[in-house]
Parts: sequence; structure tokens; C-alpha cells
Amino acid sequence: MGAPEAVNDLYRELLPLGREGVVQAGEELWQEGAKGETVVLLVEGTFEILQSSPTGEPVVLRMARAGDVLGEMACLDGGARSAGLRAATDCRIRTIGAKQFLDFIRDRPDLMGELFRIESQRIRSLSRMVTQSQHRAITDRLTSLYNYGFFIERLDLELDRAVQMRDAVSVVLFDIDHFKAYNDTHGHPAGNVVLVQVSDLLRGTARRGDIVARFGGEEFVILLYGASLKEALQVAETARARIEAMDFAGGETQPLGRVTISGGVACFPGDARGSTDLLKAADVRLYRAKAEGRNRVDSGGVAA
Repeated sequence: MGAPEAVNDLYRELLPLGREGVVQAGEELWQEGAKGETVVLLVEGTFEILQSSPTGEPVVLRMARAGDVLGEMACLDGGARSAGLRAATDCRIRTIGAKQFLDFIRDRPDLMGELFRIESQRIRSLSRMVTQSQHRAITDRLTSLYNYGFFIERLDLELDRAVQMRDAVSVVLFDIDHFKAYNDTHGHPAGNVVLVQVSDLLRGTARRGDIVARFGGEEFVILLYGASLKEALQVAETARARIEAMDFAGGETQPLGRVTISGGVACFPGDARGSTDLLKAADVRLYRAKAEGRNRVDSGGVAA
């Protein structure tokens, strides 16, 4: 039996040790939290590295493939397994007992550097995966803006900070005018292009540090920490004007002859004392702007 191609030095040195075995697809070799009593060399096949989610369901952290050394850290420190191991396919393995593995490592201190390198690579890979997963969890897939859930969390945090610092917090709610008519005329794929283009314009108009989110459907929201009602209105008006000036494909078929957007602006603490009432105030002004002809921003009478 030879080592798989392109394996690390640690695997090559450990391969003659232990005993060979077979693990059937779907079989768990060990569970998260189990005592680290063995090291496994994966000779053939694929394993899933599993960790429990907050709901208790297993989540696949990564896939292990032929040439991987598995379970060595729990053997080294005597701790519990940080993840479970389940065969994704039929696998051939070699199993090395913890004592035999520790004795081998003590006799071959030169391999500790290789062990450190392997673990560093795994940590970097997992860090990238966590970052990517977190990004997906807080952003809207279509527009890449923040999503509704992240916006609400940030709004509550920023209002708490504003109370302590005696600062203002403004929000602007936007809605694309007659967007249903655009979708009915040009189809949803074309409508999605408009959503992405509007998102890019809003992102480019917002101040550095502002939170721009897709509120749902064709609605968007900007959270402007430290902005007065007048300052927020200026940002909203700039965004509205840029969208009106944009030559969207098929915009000439819209009731206003162009793709346009309406907005409502509200400011804490003048317009509301909490997040729910602040959004409600902005929403009321948004629908007043739409009722008064669309392609405008309502701020409750404050001029830009």
C-alpha cells in the first residue's frame, strides 16, 4: 500500500504505523466532544468534518481527502474532539493509537514543524469560511447590500449609542416607483438588473460608514449615524436625483417616463424615541411622497 500523491511529510512518516481498516459511507468515526484516543490517516475516500450548530444539527466545516491526518491535536493535548468525523464515501484508513502517536512525535521532534504548518493551514481555511459565511448571513444575495435582519440589529445598537452620546440617528426609506409596472413590462430578470443598479447608486451616494440595506422587495433603507434630518435629506435628495438621471434600460416605458425612486426621512430623537417608531415615521413620509406624485423625498417639512 503506497501513500496518496501530494501528501505531507507527517502523513508519509506515520503511514507504516497503526492498523488498516474500512469505514462505510455514512458511518461516524467519532463525534464532537469525544476523547482523542486515535489518529487517523485517510488512505482512500472522503470524510466530512462536522460541528454542531446552535440548533444541534451537524454542519459540515470542510471535507477531508486522501492524504489527510485527522484527530492529531486531541491526542497531543489530551482534550476532547473539536469536531466529528463522518465518512462521505467508503473509506480506507489507518488508525494509530494515541500513545503510539505521542511516542512517535517525541522521537521525531522535526515533524512538529510540519504538524504546526498543517494546523495553521486548517485554521486559515476555517477563518476564511467563517468570514464568508458571516458575510452571506448579513447581506442580500441579489444586491450585496446588507439585509433586513442586519439593518434592524444595527439600528438598535446605534440608537443605544446615540442615547449615551446624545447624538442623532436618521433613516431614509426608499421605494422604486411603479416597480411592479416595470416587472410586468420587462420581466423579473430585467427588474433584478434595476434593483442591482439602484443598489449601487445608493451605496455610492451614502456617506462613509452609513448602513445601506435592502429592506425587502423594491424597498431600501439607509442608516445615517450622527446625521440631522437636514443632513439625511441632502443624502436622500442626491440619491433620488442620481437615480432619476440614470438611463435605465426600458425606463421610458415607466409612468413617469423614467425609473425613479421616492423616499421618506425621519430622525431620532426628534421624530421618534425608538427604532419601531423611527421606521414608522420614515414609512409614513415615504408613502406621503408617493401620494404626492412620486420621484420626491418627504422629510416632514424640513428643507434641504
